[in-house]
Amino acid sequence: MSDLQSLPKRAILLSDLSKFDYLEKVIIESLEQALYRLEVVLGGHVYYVTEKAGKSLTRRSIVEIQSLLTPYKIHEMHLRHLSPYDEMIGHDINTDSNELLVPLGNFFADIEVGRNKSTQH
Repeated sequence: MSDLQSLPKRAILLSDLSKFDYLEKVIIESLEQALYRLEVVLGGHVYYVTEKAGKSLTRRSIVEIQSLLTPYKIHEMHLRHLSPYDEMIGHDINTDSNELLVPLGNFFADIEVGRNKSTQH
């Protein structure tokens, strides 16, 4: 289990992310087939991002979430997947996590960099 999983999570509005110079870590969590939720790490605290009070920000694709983050500087971006497989087949739930945390590139940052390079020639 990652250290982040054990930390308590707080809510933060998407619009409030602009108060920070950069986002230390962005985690796009895969909830189920084609449904993703957004978490960020700021100042050693984990926040789940909301669109309005009490409503978690979810989207149907990773790219949709990344498009919402284009105004922000991001240090790290990851995709998280936790499988319910053991529970589904009747295995005892144990303390070991099957968390998969995969580093992601920032699709929109890569495109912007590509545009800047091509216009400089």
